[in-house]
Amino acid sequence: MRRGRTKERWTGAIRRLLDPPDELMLEAGAIGEVLVARIRLVVVSLIVLMPPIAWLSGARIEEVVTGGAMASVALVFAVVLLHKVRRDGAAVRWRFLSAAFDITSISLVLALFLVQGLPHVAINSRVVYELYLLSIAATALRGDRRVCLFAGGLALVQYGAIIAAAVSFGDLNDASWAPFLYGFHSWGDQMSRLILIAAMTLLALACVHQTRKLLQLSSQDRLTGIRNRAWLDSRLERELGEAALTRRSVALAMIDVDDFKEFNDRFGHLAGDAALRSIAERLAERIESPGVVARYGGEEFTVILPDVDPPDAGRRLDVLRATFESDRIDLPGNENPVASPTLSIGVAGWAAGDSAEALIDRADRALIRAKRAGRNRVVVADADAPAA
Repeated sequence: MRRGRTKERWTGAIRRLLDPPDELMLEAGAIGEVLVARIRLVVVSLIVLMPPIAWLSGARIEEVVTGGAMASVALVFAVVLLHKVRRDGAAVRWRFLSAAFDITSISLVLALFLVQGLPHVAINSRVVYELYLLSIAATALRGDRRVCLFAGGLALVQYGAIIAAAVSFGDLNDASWAPFLYGFHSWGDQMSRLILIAAMTLLALACVHQTRKLLQLSSQDRLTGIRNRAWLDSRLERELGEAALTRRSVALAMIDVDDFKEFNDRFGHLAGDAALRSIAERLAERIESPGVVARYGGEEFTVILPDVDPPDAGRRLDVLRATFESDRIDLPGNENPVASPTLSIGVAGWAAGDSAEALIDRADRALIRAKRAGRNRVVVADADAPAA
C-alpha cells in the first residue's frame, strides 16, 4: 500500500512538472521572454567585443577567430529573436526555440574548439561553460517548468557529448599535450560540471514554482477570484505593445453592475459580495479566449478583447449583457434565487498612438453614456447609438 502511494506521489509530481503553464504564468512568461531576449542582445553585444580584446591580449588566433565568428552569428540571431518575441511573446514555441538557441550556441563554441584540436579548452573553459548556467537560470523568467527541464536536459546531453568527444582524443594528461595552459583532464571535475547543470535546472524549477505562488497572490482579486487591477494594467500594456507591432485591433470594455447600491441595501453586503462573485464567474466563463476579464474596482469589471474591432466587440458584449437579464443567482440567507443585477457596458477600440490610459478613459466615457441612457445596455465609443 505504501509503495503504491509513493508511486502515485511521484507520478503526480512528474505530471505537474510537464503540465503547461496556466494563463497567469503564460502572461508572466511572455513578459519574461522579452526580458530574456533583451538581456541576450546586450550580453551577445558585449561578447562580440571579447575576441578583439583577447587578440590584443595575446590570445591564440584560433580562439579569436572561433569566438568572433560565433559571436557574430549569435548577434544576428539575438536581434531576430528579440523582434519575434516582441511580436508574438505569448507563443510558447518561442520559449523552447530561444532556450535551445542559447544552449546550442554555447555547445557549438565548445565543439569548434574540438574541431581545432583543442580538447582541453573545450572541457576546461573558464568562461564558455558558465554560460550554460546563466542560460538555464534565464529559463526561470519564462515561467514554464517544461522549458526549464528542456534547457537543463539539453545542456546535460550536449555537454556530455562534448566530454565524450574530448576524451576520444586519447590520454589528455599525456605529456605530449604540454604545456597544459587550460589544465588537465579530470573526471571528477567533469562530473562536477554536469552536477552543476542539473542543480541549476532544479533551482530554475524552484524559482518558477515560487514565482507562480507569488503571482497568484499579487494578481488575484481576493473577493471574486478573477484577475485584479494590477494584472489588468500589465496585460493591457503588453496587448497594446503587440498591437502596435502587428497593427491588429484591440477592444476594451468597461462593465458596471447596475443599481448595485440598491441591491446591497435590499439584500445586505454579504449578498452583494456573493452577487459580485457570481457576476465575475459568469463573465470569466462567457468571455471567449483570448479575451480576458479583470475586476477594475468596486462593482466595475474590465474586458480586453484582442483582434476584435469595436463594432464586433459591441455586438458580442450585447449578447453577453442579454444573458445576465435572464440569470438568477443564489444569495446567502435567501431561500429562493433572485434576479441577477444587469450590466451597463462601454466599449472603445484602440487607435494607433493611444496609451492604455487613453483607451480606458474612452471606454469609461462610453460606460457613462450607457448609464445615463437608462442602464442595461452597451454603448460603443464614438457611436451615436447603443450596440444592437
